[in-house]
Amino acid sequence: MVKLKKISKRRTLKQKYSIEKKVAAHKKKLKKIVKKTNIHNRRNKKNALKIADCIFKESILTNIKNAALSKKKKHRHEDDLCKEINIETLDDSTINNIKYELNILPDQNDDTDSIDIQNCNYTFQEYINLSYGIKIKLFENAKKQYYSKLNEKYIYIDNLLEVIKNTDIIFYLVDVRNPLIYLDKDIIDFIKMCKKEIIIILNKCDLVDKEITKQWLIYFRNYYITFPFICNIKNNAQYLQKQNNQTKNINTNHQNEQHNNNIGTYAENFDQNNTTYNIKQVLKNIINSDIKITYGVVGYIYTGRRSFMKTMLNEFNFVDSNNKQIDVNVDNNINIYTKCGLILKNNLEGIELIKKLHSLNNKEKLFFLSEFLLNLSGKNFINLFILLNENQICQDYKNLFANAMDKSQKKEIKKHIISKLLLIDIEKSLVNNNINFKNVTNIFNKIFLNKIPYYVIPKSQIMTPSNDQNNSANLILEQFPNITQQQIYPKVDNYILSKKNKFDTFIIIKSDKFNFYI
Repeated sequence: MVKLKKISKRRTLKQKYSIEKKVAAHKKKLKKIVKKTNIHNRRNKKNALKIADCIFKESILTNIKNAALSKKKKHRHEDDLCKEINIETLDDSTINNIKYELNILPDQNDDTDSIDIQNCNYTFQEYINLSYGIKIKLFENAKKQYYSKLNEKYIYIDNLLEVIKNTDIIFYLVDVRNPLIYLDKDIIDFIKMCKKEIIIILNKCDLVDKEITKQWLIYFRNYYITFPFICNIKNNAQYLQKQNNQTKNINTNHQNEQHNNNIGTYAENFDQNNTTYNIKQVLKNIINSDIKITYGVVGYIYTGRRSFMKTMLNEFNFVDSNNKQIDVNVDNNINIYTKCGLILKNNLEGIELIKKLHSLNNKEKLFFLSEFLLNLSGKNFINLFILLNENQICQDYKNLFANAMDKSQKKEIKKHIISKLLLIDIEKSLVNNNINFKNVTNIFNKIFLNKIPYYVIPKSQIMTPSNDQNNSANLILEQFPNITQQQIYPKVDNYILSKKNKFDTFIIIKSDKFNFYI
């Protein structure tokens, strides 16, 4: 067989000559246009922004216009057509919202017309028996009154309101080391006006003294359903432990034994293998209802919102196979709204900067650290710097300190030591060049990344409701009788308080500057 040669891709001389001829003719036309329009000097004239004339300008513009018009016609035609939606891919809250907007909910008009939304007083037991249309009307009425105020004060308020809208019971997470600063009265009043229930979760109970946890539980249970909680922190990843790939083939029983042996080294959650009373049982027993109840989670940055959400989903063995569904059904009458609500104020200053720890710039870190250290008493001020291995600062403070000094004089000494530590030159003004970034980041990370134990208690006594008045604690127990009948509080408290704390000694801050809620 004769092999055929490949066809050459090189142009013939005739083709080259014709192309060169066309290019030369095109250059001549362009030179004439340049002479007429003075295109190179057009920037010096008033008509500089006008498109210069070229050979194919008109045809190009007409083609562009025709293409744009055809696209618009296609989009209009698609919008006019009715699209089919697969309901199986949507969650319950999305379906209910679509039905409400289309006014096709059962008994939507009959119920809402006969009820005065603004003057109605529902208990939570009555609220959960209402139709979805009335619940949305209650939310819209509250939003109409509060939205302008909330929009001025808070960032991402629309996402937060979306979580509140689609949930019935809301877990409000606070850090037990400093719980009062994380409570926002505006958000709590809005949730109460929507007739929804708030459950306070005191998170990070392993980072404070157990007696402090008990005291905060007594205080908060006068106003809300309150549970202590310890977020789960897993063991170090395998790639950090420098182990071989054989660790993947280890039996699960051996892993569980190793996990139980290391209980004291890290914080735990309500794991089914280690406790007889977990979050799943709390959600099942907190209320008796045949109606589906949706639970949501809200809180500030660094309060453990996502860890708490993951723990709840893990308790029900839920696997997120469909990312489109936000409102997921994990049990017969229990839904969990997997999107966490973020509470974040717009303008935070001074000690309130603790609410956005992970998003502080260097100047904000400096202001917050100086304000935080100034609130320490003399003894705790020294103990903190001993833990930071800053013995020279402790010695300087002791040398300058005297018992006969006033509070203002002691405060000035603290300011001098803090500025000496965090600034390069005390006499110069506060600019970026004068900030000692190394010391600022080092101290900030050690204090606020759970390396140094601290907690805040109010300096003045907090008043609890008197016995003569209507005690809200009794009202809560009346609405949720299972808390006492099923002994939910004692079982959860015993489990949390039986766990080993991470630290033995603590830096105690007595200050009323953190009491923003009271």
